[in-house]
Amino acid sequence: MPDTASDTAPGSALGDDLQARAAALLRSTANDLKRNDRDAEADLSLAPGAFAEYTSGRRPVTWELIERAARVWPVNERDLLPVRDDAPTGVRVCRAKESAATSRVIERGGGPYYEYRDTAMSRLSSYRPEWIRMLRTVDDDEPGNPAVEWNKGHLLYQFTYFVGPVNYYHEWEGVRHCVPMTTGDSVWGLPFGPHSFAARSDAEPAYILALTYGGDLTGDAQREIAALGTDAAGDLALPSGADGALLASFLRARAMSEGELARRSGLSPDRVHTLCTGAGRAEWSELAALAPALGVPVRELLAPSTRARDGVRVRKGADVRRWTYPDARRPSYRIAELAGDPLHPHTSALEVEVLTGEEGPPLTTHQHQYAYVLGDAPVTASWTRDGRSHSERLEPGDSAYAVPGVPLSLAAPEGGAAPRLLLLRIRGAVTPDVRFALGAMAADGIDRYVAEDRLWY
Repeated sequence: MPDTASDTAPGSALGDDLQARAAALLRSTANDLKRNDRDAEADLSLAPGAFAEYTSGRRPVTWELIERAARVWPVNERDLLPVRDDAPTGVRVCRAKESAATSRVIERGGGPYYEYRDTAMSRLSSYRPEWIRMLRTVDDDEPGNPAVEWNKGHLLYQFTYFVGPVNYYHEWEGVRHCVPMTTGDSVWGLPFGPHSFAARSDAEPAYILALTYGGDLTGDAQREIAALGTDAAGDLALPSGADGALLASFLRARAMSEGELARRSGLSPDRVHTLCTGAGRAEWSELAALAPALGVPVRELLAPSTRARDGVRVRKGADVRRWTYPDARRPSYRIAELAGDPLHPHTSALEVEVLTGEEGPPLTTHQHQYAYVLGDAPVTASWTRDGRSHSERLEPGDSAYAVPGVPLSLAAPEGGAAPRLLLLRIRGAVTPDVRFALGAMAADGIDRYVAEDRLWY
């Protein structure tokens, strides 16, 4: 999709929009390392007074300075690089014609297989959402059809929304499956499961919205684990729903024996052993005793579990839960709950039908939000950011990204069919732990967390 952001060349200054945040990161890093201006200047071979000029924004932070700091200090370059904000109004729109301009055909098996188009993306989130049209047509639902070309599976989680007669193929632990899908059906899939898609007919459109996203797996977590290696990654892995493994992990982290946990919690040693080995599951009263004994919230002892079958959750459009929002008396939206999984409680996939021409209540969320206009009816999206009001008419095939917290309101145009949108909401790097930490900070803590501007010692 079109992008006007400039790149940062080695030795050059960061763009003007990044300088304030780069200066704050430099100051914050020096604070954490207990370097005052004089010490930082000595470490980085800077002239007297130069460090204050960098951290105040009077002198631009350059890539050369960042590289020098990463060589001298125990930090990575990315620790000193601010994130580019490409959605300054709170919403980033990709028009259908802009999406079409990114069209490219992917060949598999010696012939055209998919047409790919980008849709709305942002550097602020891990979305990699694409519109994909099936160019290969099959005449059966056999997973072994030789016309089907399989991929090897990918790192990103994938939510898929289907339009038209599409066969969905997926493989898990060596077993292949085919599920015939149609408009309104959806799938959520785990990473690295091989899969493919094919059309069942040439007579009508057959495409998908493949909304891939990294979630917690990409970014810092992936980079850290890549440095630690495969053995460490295997040791860190916890099985889905394994409360016992989670409890045992806390004991190891605190160098605490099962006997000591039994003494602190009041549970019998045999019961603690049963829970740590996964031979039994704790009752709520037991969790309430174990948590303070370990010094953790109860939620930390509840392991998330997946309901994925053969690596995926399939939800047929005819079977989804539907309700009106905000209530049945004055409904502004009709909501349908699409495919998801308890392993990702902060991922929400929704189909939204806009029922009124009046501006509906804002669909505000702590998640990053992706929207795609389905069907043939346009919709008006309105929101506010930093005290300014914005409004965009989104046509069919347009897509948009909204930052967390944006109060996005939708309205239908006069007459015609009710607009329908696909929404995929995902958590970013701001986890519940971070949110609770922000809420526990001192009065001026949040301002300083966003942009540290002072030497604190």
